[in-house]
Amino acid sequence: MSNGKGTSYFYAIFGMSLVLFVLGVASVLVIEARRISTDFKENLTIEVVLKDTVDAGNIPAIQAIVKGKAYVKDILYISKEEAAKILQKDLGENFMDILGYNPLYASFNLNLYEQYANKDSFEVVRADLSRLSEVKQVNFQNNILESLDKKVKSATLIIFVIGGALLIFSISLIFNTIRLAMFSNRFTIKTQQLFGGTRWFIIKPFLGKSLLNGFISGLLACVTIAGLLWYFDSILPELDLKADLVTFAILFAAIIVFGILISFLSTLTAVFRYLRVKLEELY
Repeated sequence: MSNGKGTSYFYAIFGMSLVLFVLGVASVLVIEARRISTDFKENLTIEVVLKDTVDAGNIPAIQAIVKGKAYVKDILYISKEEAAKILQKDLGENFMDILGYNPLYASFNLNLYEQYANKDSFEVVRADLSRLSEVKQVNFQNNILESLDKKVKSATLIIFVIGGALLIFSISLIFNTIRLAMFSNRFTIKTQQLFGGTRWFIIKPFLGKSLLNGFISGLLACVTIAGLLWYFDSILPELDLKADLVTFAILFAAIIVFGILISFLSTLTAVFRYLRVKLEELY
């Protein structure tokens, strides 16, 4: 391979790697935004207030019933005494010395699964829990949930619009980059054709090279993204990026496959184009 051809392939690999890197970073942002949203929703607390008439001996049975609900992820029982201690700590003084009694109720603090942590599902959850005879009321930070839902929907729309535009731009850029790389091979393609080379004979080495280039480009992009993730995980351990290792592994595999596929298709398109071009049009 001449130096010119080697340089053109280098630029093709570099261009594909850069585009795949940008797409990979955008995908990581989507994954992490989704995980943060899920964690936030699943950490929102529903307070199920119990009636004062509920016997303490029945609490385990009631807790088992509530825990068995499909929408309940975690449950924590707070007795009247524990609720008083929590409030006393928040207030900084013993309010029961003033009132002379404990006005608080025993309760369950629930965390829902993410798919149930939305306004519509909450109303269903509230109605279901309220049917329990031991339940006095069900409290939830509905305003926070509405605000989160709006922000998540807006962010999702923006990410999809930007991601779609970036994907179209990336595919176009990769196609054009590889076509430019193939430009230096146009005389080789035409010469082989003039000497009786079959279409498959001419195409095969270019397609083999395209598969290798796509794999190398995807691998370089993945290594760079992995390095970036490792760096951010080391300086911001609270991000807990290790929790998404399986998801990132799937993403890296998708990036490599995407790089191979795009390189293959764009090379195939470029070779067919030069096979149809007349000799005098190559100059």
